[in-house]
Amino acid sequence: MEQQAIEGTRCPLCGKDNKCGNVAGLPHGACWCSQKKFPPHLLERIPNEQRNRSCICESCLKEAQLGP
Repeated sequence: MEQQAIEGTRCPLCGKDNKCGNVAGLPHGACWCSQKKFPPHLLERIPNEQRNRSCICESCLKEAQLGP
């Protein structure tokens, strides 16, 4: 994915819809990701300018959990 500003509804890794419950207005802790564990190596892939601005999507999480 080319480096560009990603809106809060887009995954900072692949650019697809991240289905973020927080952006959709769900109460804190109600998003699909609230009960998931994100491996540090996946979080490290988020570009600095996108950290804490946009959530990783479930597809990228599943891919990271499956390994290389």
